[in-house]
Amino acid sequence: MPHTRLPRVAGIAALALLAFPLAEARAATDVTVGTGFMPNVQFAPYYVAQDLGYYKAAGLNVKMNYDRVPNLLQMVAGGKFTFGASSGDTAIIAKSAGADVRYVAAQYQQYPVGAMWLKNGGPRITKPADLKGKRIGISAPGSSTDYGLRALLKSAGLTRKDVKIVAVGFTETEALVNKQIDVAMTFTDNEPVQAAAIGHPVNVMKVASYVNLTPNGVVTGAEEIRAHRSVVAAFVKATMRGEKYTQQHPDAAFKIALKRLPELVSQKAIDTQRKVLSARLAYQREPKGHPYGWSNPSGWPTTVNFLRGISAIKAKPSVSSVFTNVFAEQANVR
Repeated sequence: MPHTRLPRVAGIAALALLAFPLAEARAATDVTVGTGFMPNVQFAPYYVAQDLGYYKAAGLNVKMNYDRVPNLLQMVAGGKFTFGASSGDTAIIAKSAGADVRYVAAQYQQYPVGAMWLKNGGPRITKPADLKGKRIGISAPGSSTDYGLRALLKSAGLTRKDVKIVAVGFTETEALVNKQIDVAMTFTDNEPVQAAAIGHPVNVMKVASYVNLTPNGVVTGAEEIRAHRSVVAAFVKATMRGEKYTQQHPDAAFKIALKRLPELVSQKAIDTQRKVLSARLAYQREPKGHPYGWSNPSGWPTTVNFLRGISAIKAKPSVSSVFTNVFAEQANVR
């Protein structure tokens, strides 16, 4: 990725440079954030940091990339993307597979995956053990919803053999309504709101209530940290300023996010996405006693051991090689 550096000047050129404001003399550093997903209100803090000038003030020119690539974190490690939006479990899996990445700031403070089932006509479930014998939908094998299911099952002493697993893609609500499945594993900061909006309220059981897995955050390459540490620090601070603003001014942040969502034309669709933002912000509150971006260290060994236990990774990377709170603590956005 390009990192524009101020050229050395001397004599007349140096005097000419002094005639211009410093902001004009320094070109912004280009930064690309790989999301692996379409424009969405979940990226509101990034949009806020763009539109309110937080990135510009930090000397950054930030571009969001929404290409759905199967090897997003490998591309981050290799420098194709400067940063990536990723869950903690995905970062660990990538690290174990050889991608030298670091999780440098938490966006979420709680793992946003869980089980949902219809309130009207659905099964009676009060705890993970009640999943036994149920038809359970996941988006795809090896996905976060798959790992979330395994975490719930493991917490109850169950295995995948105790349930019938059905890959339903991103049609969780439709599969529930059509009785293809009894329970859907999904992102509980989004799909329950969507289901209620079309007249199918659901019950929810969060993975985070039973297993402390590391949620979504910002990932960069180890080489990026070595070569351009100041860029990483500037990006984390500006993004966390966006996170804080979004928490404190959700209506204004939503209006900023709407600029990226031209497909939302009906008032009902707009209102639903506003509710989705509220649901997501509940997972992104400032961690008590810590600045925005701080990641709970206790979740990392739990996540590593869980992934090793289900054979999602072969080698167990050290926690210190996968994540750091240094940048969030240095930014100290509270």
